[in-house]
Amino acid sequence: MRWFGYVMVFIALWAITYGCELSSNTLQQMLFWINIEYLGIGLLPPLWAIFVIGFVGKESWLTPLTRVLIFSIGVITVLMVWTNPLHHLHYSSVAVDNSGPFPLLSHHVGIWYRIHTAYFYILLGGGLLLIASRFKKADEFIKKQNRIILIGAMIPWLVNIAYLFVIRPFGHLDLTPFAFMALSLFIAIGLLGFKLFDIVPIARGKIFDALQEGVLVLDARDRVVDINPPMRQIIGANIDQVIGKTTAHLFPGFADLNNTVCYNHENGRVAIQLEDGRYFSVTLTSLFENKTVYSGKIMLFRDITERKQTEYKLKELNQLKDRLFSIISHDLRSPLLSLMDILKMASDGMVSEHEFKSYLPTLSENIGYTSGLVENLLQWSKSQLEGTVINAIQFDIKDNAVYVLNSFGQAAADKGISLQSNIQLATIVYADMDMIQAVLRNLVSNAIKFCTAGDKIAISADIKSNIATILVADTGVGIGAENIERLFGNNNFTTRGTINEQGTGLGLLLCKDFVEKNGGTIGVESKIGEGSRFYFTLPINVVAYEF
Repeated sequence: MRWFGYVMVFIALWAITYGCELSSNTLQQMLFWINIEYLGIGLLPPLWAIFVIGFVGKESWLTPLTRVLIFSIGVITVLMVWTNPLHHLHYSSVAVDNSGPFPLLSHHVGIWYRIHTAYFYILLGGGLLLIASRFKKADEFIKKQNRIILIGAMIPWLVNIAYLFVIRPFGHLDLTPFAFMALSLFIAIGLLGFKLFDIVPIARGKIFDALQEGVLVLDARDRVVDINPPMRQIIGANIDQVIGKTTAHLFPGFADLNNTVCYNHENGRVAIQLEDGRYFSVTLTSLFENKTVYSGKIMLFRDITERKQTEYKLKELNQLKDRLFSIISHDLRSPLLSLMDILKMASDGMVSEHEFKSYLPTLSENIGYTSGLVENLLQWSKSQLEGTVINAIQFDIKDNAVYVLNSFGQAAADKGISLQSNIQLATIVYADMDMIQAVLRNLVSNAIKFCTAGDKIAISADIKSNIATILVADTGVGIGAENIERLFGNNNFTTRGTINEQGTGLGLLLCKDFVEKNGGTIGVESKIGEGSRFYFTLPINVVAYEF
């Protein structure tokens, strides 16, 4: 803004002193005003050049040496005009022309006049080129500003060319200073009318070059007037027009963000989550002129996705810790305390041998339950806390099904349940065999738990499109629709079996975890009174696992 002010001052100086020259009647008066006039004529080109360089954001060009070189010819021109009677290098001759309606200065140019003219056109033309190059690269909204300044900059160029080719009113009248006055009007409209001059350079100088985060700069009407490359990546390449838009257009649906932008001129911070799952902390800093007049905002977008993911993992770990403590303090502790009490009573002689033998089925059931709980607990907690290493191999699921069914033969016989494998042909899958055995063991154990005498449990398999689907079906009591969605959830959900068998709530959670880690999916279909069908898929070819 300072250099624009200097340009305005020297344009005014040129125009006023030229007006005084035109009102003069004698050669002495005209030469007096010309000496002052050339302060504007000689120094205006370098001031214009410095203003344009700053306007297009090339302040790095303005080294002390560059400034000296830009001003040198202008300063020499002023000195040459002041000392012209001694050498006549600027004007070879001067006289008063009284042929028109009023006296005008008539002159013949010298060598330095031509040098200054070339210098004048180089700086004026160079400024035009810089503005034109910025115009081509600018966003549409800023192009309006540049277009006005570019048109204004061409006026004195064209008028001065006409003057040099002796296309002048009354033969000697120079309209160039008045053309520069028109230029100053266009610059004022372009810079002050669009209110971009004050905001954009400040934001770029203080934030854009220092930070890697996304930055939006808003004007007083909450329109985007500048954006840095990281912000373009955040918004997305499919948004062609960003400049001139409001945040409501760019971030529809983010009420907290848009309300803070529109109705709050205080500094603040808002957290948002984009549709692609990324989280951003948006810092809003208001800009003021003279500490009172609101002129816009700077919005800094910092990616906090990793921090949010860490917070989520910590939350999951806390839930895991609470679940482990709950299982250990209740499900594991209760049967152990019961076993200790019976053993202590037997040791103290408080129960007879016959009574002790009557407790043995209950003790056996509690020990079996505790053993299964500890096994599931160790496998599940290890997979959650340490991660699981997948030792995937190709193996026949048929052999695993037979092995698991045989291991539950006695438990099924005790309840009058028949077990069978319907897998007649070899079914080779690619997975961790120990994990899949654990999945089959839990599914068969659950099926036995919810079957009664006369029910059947069968394991079958089918291969389609390089995917093996393994099915564990039973004709038991079935599962209510309200409980199906809870089976594989993160909450500890369990119900007692047909003869009041206990459950840990970990079995199906472990099945889901193991199946998904082996590249498959798991699901269930069930109706009350008709039984349940648990199925899971596994790849039959080698696949890449990511953790």
